[in-house]
Amino acid sequence: MKALAQGTRVSASGRRAEHLWQIFASLVIAGLLWWYLTAHPRVALGWIGASLMIFAAALSIRKRLAYQGIFRMSFWLTAHVYLGLVAAAAIFLHTSLRGGGPLTAILLILFYLTVVSGIVGWWFARTLPPLLSAIEESPAILEDLLTVRADCLKGMMELADNGSPEFKDLVEQSLMRVTTSWSRMLRFYRRRSTLAEELPAFQQEQAESLKQLKRQEHRAFQRAAEYALRVNKMNAELLLQRLLRGWLTFHVVSTGAMFGLTAVHIGTVLYY
Repeated sequence: MKALAQGTRVSASGRRAEHLWQIFASLVIAGLLWWYLTAHPRVALGWIGASLMIFAAALSIRKRLAYQGIFRMSFWLTAHVYLGLVAAAAIFLHTSLRGGGPLTAILLILFYLTVVSGIVGWWFARTLPPLLSAIEESPAILEDLLTVRADCLKGMMELADNGSPEFKDLVEQSLMRVTTSWSRMLRFYRRRSTLAEELPAFQQEQAESLKQLKRQEHRAFQRAAEYALRVNKMNAELLLQRLLRGWLTFHVVSTGAMFGLTAVHIGTVLYY
């Protein structure tokens, strides 16, 4: 109970901190908009946006500070998100959606790709890990999931090869479709269910298929059905893990490319 109360306090504290960041970001963006409408400081807004982007992207510094006990990582992540939004607003006002030359147009595309990927990643980070924890039987890395999936597919096909022609046809034409079924994967997500929770109902769905087999093959077919559903569940977990890895890779690459072109853009402006 004490641990639960502490967790509740931390969660409430985190929500309050995020609420304060939301207020701060809204006020700063409103201030930048007022400044833009009254003074049109496009160059200054460009420098502000670039400086905030650099500060928000300083992930390694934030990690070291967090490891030294200076705020939590959640604080630095929240700061990264909302400072990034302020930077996006400053750059938006700086450009007024005018691309200029080809270099500037590409830079703007990279900038907004970075912003959008950051927002998507923020949503992924909030929703996908709890969903993954709910459906997985035990924590596993992507490589382990691939190994389990391959073993299940192998086991299912071995049962098919050792069974009757009717058994093999059912495995290849029915159960193989289950392994890649999006509706089955969405069922795991929607219900936040585990394999043990879904397996009894799934095996009952195979009653019609069992009627086509000899009684001595029923047990083997139910085992094959379990393999098929497990493969589908592995695919569901793999998709979530790949989304979590993929968005971060895209965000980091787009951020690096954006900073590279930003340096060229600033150098060009200063030179000419």
